[in-house]
Amino acid sequence: MAVLTDILVAPATDAPAIISEWPNSKRWPSLQTTGLDWLVLADLAEALGQAALARSIENLEASSSADETKGPWVYVLPTELRDHIASIASIDLSTIAEAWSDKEEAKARGLTAQDAQRLLLEIQPLAVSARDGQKPMLLWVSM
Repeated sequence: MAVLTDILVAPATDAPAIISEWPNSKRWPSLQTTGLDWLVLADLAEALGQAALARSIENLEASSSADETKGPWVYVLPTELRDHIASIASIDLSTIAEAWSDKEEAKARGLTAQDAQRLLLEIQPLAVSARDGQKPMLLWVSM
């Protein structure tokens, strides 16, 4: 079973509305993906050289859920992750993508360096928009 995972730019207070409206509503800027959960994002933090940030992502608690055991869930991602993604220099993208795809969870999910680079290119504009708008990035997860 595939895990649906979307990254949205929205105030944290919108989490309950996202739970009730997503994915049918398109009022929040987003990236719709599959399998890009908090563990794969923790691997990204590690690839960015941020081990403490990776641990904090691994320990995220859902800020909102429709059902605690069945989901969907919304997680507020740390602003440090947003800011690191927003500030990746284009010259560093392939190196970070390679490092990310080589991390344990990302590798187990079949994330290739090419996939990782494509995801970074898609996530980065969201991260820049979120940073510039002083909003967090939220992770929506559904089984």
